[in-house]
Amino acid sequence: MRLLYITPRFPFPLLRGDQVVPFHRLRILSRRHEVTLLSLYEKKSELEGLDSLRPFCKVIHTVRLPRWRSAVNVAIKGPYSSLPLQALYYQSNPFKKYIDELLAENSFDLIHAYMLRVAPYLSHVTVPKILELIDSMQLNLERRLAMEGIPKRMLLREELRRIVNYERRIGEYFDHLIVVSEQDRLLIPDQKVSVIPLGVDTGLFKPDRKESKEHKIIFSGNMGYLPNINAVKWFVGECFPVIRKEVPSVSLIIAGANPSKGVCELARQDGITVTGFFQSMPETLAQASIAIAPMQSGSGMQFKILEAMACGLPVVTTTLGLGDIKAKAEEEIMIADTAEKFAKTVVELLRSPESAGRLGRNARNFVMHHHNWEVAATKVEEIYSKVIYAG
Repeated sequence: MRLLYITPRFPFPLLRGDQVVPFHRLRILSRRHEVTLLSLYEKKSELEGLDSLRPFCKVIHTVRLPRWRSAVNVAIKGPYSSLPLQALYYQSNPFKKYIDELLAENSFDLIHAYMLRVAPYLSHVTVPKILELIDSMQLNLERRLAMEGIPKRMLLREELRRIVNYERRIGEYFDHLIVVSEQDRLLIPDQKVSVIPLGVDTGLFKPDRKESKEHKIIFSGNMGYLPNINAVKWFVGECFPVIRKEVPSVSLIIAGANPSKGVCELARQDGITVTGFFQSMPETLAQASIAIAPMQSGSGMQFKILEAMACGLPVVTTTLGLGDIKAKAEEEIMIADTAEKFAKTVVELLRSPESAGRLGRNARNFVMHHHNWEVAATKVEEIYSKVIYAG
């Protein structure tokens, strides 16, 4: 098939979910299909990964959308448009023109678009098309609302209103939709929705026993993302002091790009390191003996959990963090929703390397069998065929 992939963010480096998913789709599906990639980017430095994507694409087209232009879009168009603010943020006349020109000059069999942010560009397009939402923004925003102060809460409430209305209609504009969990599917009232769980590159994310990492805890992810910020602050404030009292040698690594000011300030406390950007997530995870994901908000499926499990780390998360991951509690992952239980569970794992090791081995085995990018790609191809032949 001749495929046009459209992304709102250049899919490399692999720092966020909306980069990781399209990267692995391109990596695998390009073996059997001819792929043209069209992507927005904000800063020239974001295109340093072009060479990493060239082997997967016949051609790559990029259009710059500077942050100031996005801010102007929201400020000027927001009061007069019913579109979600994040869709307005990613509006670009040059990008729309590029799409129209590509469609006029090429005979694509199908368009695969990522995220609700680019959906408005394709509402008028008659080429068979699917939209990979990853997760429902309605669920994401509902959980974030309770965590925000009044000024931001008002803005998020308005965005939630727009998102609910838009997600209810999104199926009218696309032949098929993809989300990562059943929870997200239930919030999108359309029959043309498939659930395809996230995958993990288990050849890259694998156990590493080369160095001593006793009593090291890690929290990983994009540390400019509000649900991650809230989660790590909750852990540091409510759990870490209790854990240190029981295991004085314990330390916490907060690993991820774009750490907020509040996250950076956590490094002032004894036993806490904030890494900022780093080259290799597997190598960073290898420094720890336990991974945590104490999520208090957010939606979808957590990459941080699956990656840590693939590395053979025992993971402690909340029910919300577990989401639609089907791992068995107590056997493949640990679940704790209160600060008291979360701290106690971490302490028990720190004190029992045997139990932690068994949990980590079970965790990797679970990921190997249930979160495979190759299997996910096959499911995507089945959707391609269904959409094309249905037309």
